[in-house]
Amino acid sequence: MIVLENAEKLYGCGPLAKDREKLGKGLFATSLTIPDGQVVGLLGENGAGKTTLLRAAAGLACMTAGRVLFDGQPPQRMYHRLAYITGEGSYFPAMNPAEYAEFLARFFLRFDTGRYRKLLEFFEIDPRQRIKKMSTGQRAKVEVAAGMAKHAQYLLMDEPFLGKDLLTRRDFLKLLAGSLHGGETILLATHYVEEAEPFLDRAVILHRGRVTADVEMDALHAAGDTLAGALQKAAGYDPQRYLRLFADEE
Repeated sequence: MIVLENAEKLYGCGPLAKDREKLGKGLFATSLTIPDGQVVGLLGENGAGKTTLLRAAAGLACMTAGRVLFDGQPPQRMYHRLAYITGEGSYFPAMNPAEYAEFLARFFLRFDTGRYRKLLEFFEIDPRQRIKKMSTGQRAKVEVAAGMAKHAQYLLMDEPFLGKDLLTRRDFLKLLAGSLHGGETILLATHYVEEAEPFLDRAVILHRGRVTADVEMDALHAAGDTLAGALQKAAGYDPQRYLRLFADEE
């Protein structure tokens, strides 16, 4: 179980400090409980706080207040059960995928080298090519392959579709769904709402650093709504806003 207790991460200092909440920069007093086995989408516009929340959960962001716990333990004590998959990449660019696998196998006892190689082959990645010489999409595939090969109980995914084409994104979701054993817990931050929707059990929507909606997908669909619709409402999106931009010119 993942528990966020008034988790807060603020950015800025000095004269900017009083404006942090007004600007919505960071994550503000967020409390969530995510039971084991749930697949939860973290949604929101750019800058809503999705990456900050995931980095806090992964133990990569120094918290301003509150805490994040995995089965009662801080993330720093649970690295062997966590996989953080980010569009920015956690690999070493100077390595090739084969060298990266050797590194991961030394630090993650559950790392499955055989599975990693199969995923690289599936994604048509040359294990001898330096990662820094790969395209954005290829590097993202290496990141996904490494994360999925850790056999982690908790998968924290920050825009794992970055740089991937439509067909690859669909393949990734199928591979991920097919590899789950029922006990894994997944936090998935993505802008590809429609593609991720069938895969999710629950959606947490952030706006300006705060959770503005927390919905179960079954209840959402039973009410005749869609995830895109819920996202627009939670973000206060006005579909007619663009019309007012040039209204004074008429």
